[in-house]
Amino acid sequence: PHPHVPGAIERLRENGVEVEVGVLGDECEALVTDFVKHLTTKRPWVLAKAAITLDGRLATASGDSKWITGERARAYGHRLRSRSDAILVGIGTVLADDPELTVRHVDGRNPLRIVLDTRLRIPTSSKLVATARTTRTLVMHGPGAPPTASAALSDRGVELAELPLTCGRVSLEAALDAIGERDVVRLLVEGGPSVLHGFFERGLVDRLAAFVAPKIAGDPAAKILDVGVSARRMDEALTLERVRVRRLGVDVLVEGDVPSKHRPGGSACSPA
Repeated sequence: PHPHVPGAIERLRENGVEVEVGVLGDECEALVTDFVKHLTTKRPWVLAKAAITLDGRLATASGDSKWITGERARAYGHRLRSRSDAILVGIGTVLADDPELTVRHVDGRNPLRIVLDTRLRIPTSSKLVATARTTRTLVMHGPGAPPTASAALSDRGVELAELPLTCGRVSLEAALDAIGERDVVRLLVEGGPSVLHGFFERGLVDRLAAFVAPKIAGDPAAKILDVGVSARRMDEALTLERVRVRRLGVDVLVEGDVPSKHRPGGSACSPA
């Protein structure tokens, strides 16, 4: 869909170049799907990452999630970071885990770090704020955020973006528009249960990378991977496409595209 493409095949043929169309079409489409989405929608292609137990838990009932998976799986997660232009989490993850959101276990560049934080609750003592001058950090907040908090973050090198609200929280659609304007083609969503649910519920996830560990949390109150689908029959379940499975130590990575029929756009509130 790039502007220079229409008519290119005809021009080649007019100049004596033999052109065969459709070779490895599916593979080529998969290769450039992120670029095509950004070019046609101005929004980033969204990869949701989740580490889950065999019974589908993202964390225990107390919120503990360190560590569900082993070292090899975590290293691959950092590889996903290095392949992304930006990484996004919610304020809940920042307050609970104080993450760095940098690439450490593999060679690669750090992505833009994005936090959804409606009321600007991110502590100035957090690792994200402390390293904002060396690793680009963007906090997206709603109108009416405390001016003192805004000034304190700006003084420490944090980039701020005020966005409209949906149901009292930062609009995920507005967030994706703003992220796309910053030339982010690939966005990795590493949020907790609420952020992941929000993106799935509103039909904003393009691909899921689920790291499955051979552990069973067992507690019905533990946090689950909620993709916004309540299937009454198995043929109504969210079934990933273009699935790839690989073993990482004792863990298993399942990656697949979210089919378009499960990306209609919901009406649930944003989780930030």
